[in-house]
Amino acid sequence: MTQEQPTRLTSYLPKEIFYTSTRTFEEDLNGAREGMTAFLAWLERVPAEDFHVPVAPGKWSPAEFADHLAKGNRLFTRRLLEHQDGQRLEDVGYGAVFPDGRVVAHAGMEPTPGRNREDLVAELRASAAALEEAMQEYRQAGRLDEVCVPHQYFGPLTARETMQLAMVHYLRHLGQLQPS
Repeated sequence: MTQEQPTRLTSYLPKEIFYTSTRTFEEDLNGAREGMTAFLAWLERVPAEDFHVPVAPGKWSPAEFADHLAKGNRLFTRRLLEHQDGQRLEDVGYGAVFPDGRVVAHAGMEPTPGRNREDLVAELRASAAALEEAMQEYRQAGRLDEVCVPHQYFGPLTARETMQLAMVHYLRHLGQLQPS
């Protein structure tokens, strides 16, 4: 059996996939809060025996999706704080996509298998709060439209775009997990 290999992108995907410039920062912040709340509510309903079982062949388990989302929040927060301190944007290159459309997670956002539910819920809440705090600092400084976060799939993002991507990130993975 051959292992499918991802193909490296040669250009960024359009931000319009996730970004709507007519939305306000408050709408995005509330959307991120609602997305996380919906994800956590779903996660709490997952039976214990299914918590560490991949949702489909080649996919992550509910626990791994939760860990990935928390790590994503932490990565966004770290990059915001680095930029706030005047560090140059990291060159993260282009992302990669499997033939079936799955994307390869950013370095550092790969989930750690086997984490328990209580720790994952606490980490997801804490990471979301840290991201929100960093975003509020950008807002208070009038820097929401400043490019500050490198992204493998969408290119350099402003703080405002990063907040909306965080919002969409919860909803994207929740959509992958909930039956249609």
